[in-house]
Amino acid sequence: MREKGETVVLIILTAVLVIASVWILCMKKTKESIYLFGLCFSLMLEICGVMIFIAKKGGISDEVMHFFYISRAIRNKIQFFLITLNQMGFLVALGRTLFPLFLIEMAMCYSMVGFIRKSIWLPKAAAVLPLLTLVLYFPPIYRGMTESNLGVYRILGKWTVGWITCYLIAAVALLLKEFTEITMKFCRRQFSMIVICLCSLLGIYCLYYRQDPGQIYHFYEYSIAGNSGIGYLQVKPSLLSYITLVATSVICCMLGFFSFFRYAQGNYESSREDIVMARKFDTAKVGVSMFAHGMKNQLLSSRVIYKRIGQLYEQPQVDTVQLKEYIDTLERINQTMLLRMEELYRSVKMNAIYMVPVRMGEIVDETLQRFHQKYPQVTVRVDVDPDTMVLSDKTHLCGALNNLLINAQEAIAAADRGDDGELSFLCHNERLYTVIEVRDNGIGLSKSKAKKIFEPFYSSKNSNFNWGMGLYYVREIVKSHLGSIRVESKEGEGSSFFILLPKY
Repeated sequence: MREKGETVVLIILTAVLVIASVWILCMKKTKESIYLFGLCFSLMLEICGVMIFIAKKGGISDEVMHFFYISRAIRNKIQFFLITLNQMGFLVALGRTLFPLFLIEMAMCYSMVGFIRKSIWLPKAAAVLPLLTLVLYFPPIYRGMTESNLGVYRILGKWTVGWITCYLIAAVALLLKEFTEITMKFCRRQFSMIVICLCSLLGIYCLYYRQDPGQIYHFYEYSIAGNSGIGYLQVKPSLLSYITLVATSVICCMLGFFSFFRYAQGNYESSREDIVMARKFDTAKVGVSMFAHGMKNQLLSSRVIYKRIGQLYEQPQVDTVQLKEYIDTLERINQTMLLRMEELYRSVKMNAIYMVPVRMGEIVDETLQRFHQKYPQVTVRVDVDPDTMVLSDKTHLCGALNNLLINAQEAIAAADRGDDGELSFLCHNERLYTVIEVRDNGIGLSKSKAKKIFEPFYSSKNSNFNWGMGLYYVREIVKSHLGSIRVESKEGEGSSFFILLPKY
């Protein structure tokens, strides 16, 4: 039995996409969010226009009616909806014409092709054909052109389908090219969501874009009314073609909705992360008093040990072994306090960032020099173009990278890799970023720990020796360089930290 209302899902999901795109637009006003909203809105305009047209036309078969409406009552309401042919035709023209424009603009926005990226006029030139089409399909102008010569109607229809098809192919080609050239897994995952979403919307659009607004304008002219429309409006579809049509629409809708949700979720989490971190740091200020209390306890412990050393000297025979243990303990306590004070100092000092163009070769040399002061015997594999330029505060950036290298080496030591330990310092350019990667084959991180490691005062190590400010410091330094930091990790296999800095 053929169920009714399949495409109600299509309409509902399209409306949800519009609402979601408005939400993204309000949350993050970027070119991409504007184009995404335009895509969803124009697609909804086209679908609504086609639905109204089919209802006014009366339909060809029950299958078509069932495909578009829940019930005959809803069909009747739409059929008698007050709208003129001019308004209905231009509604379809708007949705049909604007969709490929927003799609190609979005594809060019994501594209890293040199001449597209640098061109100022190309996005403006792409709008010429759609705007010209809208002008030609504006009811008074269109009727004036086709009133005496219906051949213009056919020429305009073929010309419109031609440039729309070219725009769609070019947009898909640019998106797929960009997707295949992304090497970082987390970037590829995020970009794949938007590619799937766009291709799903495109799949739905392709079902309806051949509906010529001219057929609607000339609703009562027999020579036009019977052609130039969507294929399944002209003849009664077979069961197979009907099922294919329904399945294609539903699959595209579900894929589009799911991928859009994941994309929106990624954007939301990205924007929310900074807010959460700021709140956690505000809360963590309270923790400063706790650490001050901890420092006080350390000093009291030192005081106790000093008293014990004094008691040893009061004895006739000094126990040198015990004395050495006390001295070693004092050294450890003092070292711990110095490290904590250094971390706190760095977290305060990092407010002053002075960025200048620096060669990656200089950054690598200074970072490794600092690292080898603590681990002189450890070999670091370096794959960096020394002539790559980055805009940075060399002192702070090297400090952050040194912190990542030390953490990576500690992870390798914890995994007891021995001679099989691998510590890598890598750098390459990708899209708009210079990517610096610190990679190890240490113990790795669980998903729960990976989400927390950049939080202030979080540490999975011994809290007596670690404040948990190291990676927070790294994150803040990267943020102050207008960049971002990501981690990819698997327990037992190792971790990779990616610093993404704007390409200089």
